[in-house]
Amino acid sequence: MDFLLNPDRERMDLALVMALLVNGRTVLEDFAWAADAEPFAEALKEFGLDYEVQGHQLVLTGKGFQYQLPSMLRMDFSEFRNVLLWTLASKDSEQIYTFAAEADEAGIAQVAAAKDMLLAYFKVKPVSDEPAKFTFTFAVEDPALKKDSLGNIAYIMRNRVLLRNLIRYGYISFEEKNSVHDQLTKMLMYFGVNLKYEIRGMDQLTELERRMMMARGQKIERTQFTELAETKVITAREYFVPGDTTEAMALVLLATIGNIPKNACIAIKNVDLNSSRAGALTCLKRMGANIETVSRRERFGDVYGDIEAYPMVSGKRLQGRRFSEEVISTCFEEYAFLAVAACFAEGESILRLPKETRKAMRPLNEELAENLRKTGAEVGVYDDGLVIRGLETIVNGSDFDGGDSAAMGLALAVLSTALQNSETVANSELVEKTYPGMLEKLDQANSIVVEKGE
Repeated sequence: MDFLLNPDRERMDLALVMALLVNGRTVLEDFAWAADAEPFAEALKEFGLDYEVQGHQLVLTGKGFQYQLPSMLRMDFSEFRNVLLWTLASKDSEQIYTFAAEADEAGIAQVAAAKDMLLAYFKVKPVSDEPAKFTFTFAVEDPALKKDSLGNIAYIMRNRVLLRNLIRYGYISFEEKNSVHDQLTKMLMYFGVNLKYEIRGMDQLTELERRMMMARGQKIERTQFTELAETKVITAREYFVPGDTTEAMALVLLATIGNIPKNACIAIKNVDLNSSRAGALTCLKRMGANIETVSRRERFGDVYGDIEAYPMVSGKRLQGRRFSEEVISTCFEEYAFLAVAACFAEGESILRLPKETRKAMRPLNEELAENLRKTGAEVGVYDDGLVIRGLETIVNGSDFDGGDSAAMGLALAVLSTALQNSETVANSELVEKTYPGMLEKLDQANSIVVEKGE
């Protein structure tokens, strides 16, 4: 059966921001709203963006770099979306902005959280600071550019740095050591921004330099070099937002661990295959999953395509693997899906989290482990991540709870569906809100499997 996915949420957010910065019309082809994307588009209206759905297209009209500035800033979106809006607002260092809420406990907490988030990404000059109201201007200077333990700039900060230099006609260059989340980088290049993005390493060395480094035992590191120079205008384009990789991972995982007969196939159309976004599909394939990319299209400045997933060959199992911090950083949202897959794998799987995320992820790891132990698999939580020893056959497991994580909830929904459970994973309403229609798609895939198996 063929499946179409919801558009990738972050890529759509970035496309909406780019449409604002185009002085003219941008058209999103084969359009559908990503989850909660329309409220974000409404927030961009305050900066001057106009949009209209026309059949299968979203037609957007932007203001270029001369977009208007609101006086009240939104602070009720995700961190990713908030920082995008605040970066647009930071163009003018004289404009006064305000965070404000009701002067009750909830309002005071909301303003405090927004202020902390703001100061993590920007330098500001306070004008007034009250419990439920913070008024400020953005400073001209930027915070020092910090890199994480992998030698990269954190994803949200990376987007902020590129976008802020673009709208202020600035220049920035930096090198990173590992695979980076580069959706915005490639989008900027597609829209005509004066940006250089290249891999540097062995190819840039002469043969003599390579031999001398090898003789000294020096490691030749590949680095990602990014350089953004002054850009006066960006070009109006047609664009397409491909399907959400997390949703694709859910269907592929169900095909791999579910009760699917040999001749079954789950085909998924127009999946985002950006290497920094689709790492989980590569990881699952390394574990032995039967996944094929049947169509790969390099258009709109990036890569997307169609994939097909088949059941495991009779008598074969997934194999446990060790996934490093560098690998997990390319599939962070699909982390719980790899943990579910590891429960079915032969041998031991180790999922190592990037150093900066370990403290924040510890409670989620504990919740994930508690759920997965209900299958009988051995799941250990340690400082760096998870250690999982899978079972050859899993027939038990129920009462799963996705908690406050939509991604974990969807991964557990895949597990519950594969085990033919009739009850719903607890807190599934968050899953439905974040990945609209995906629970129904899992049921559709499962019902087709049952029909073919009879």
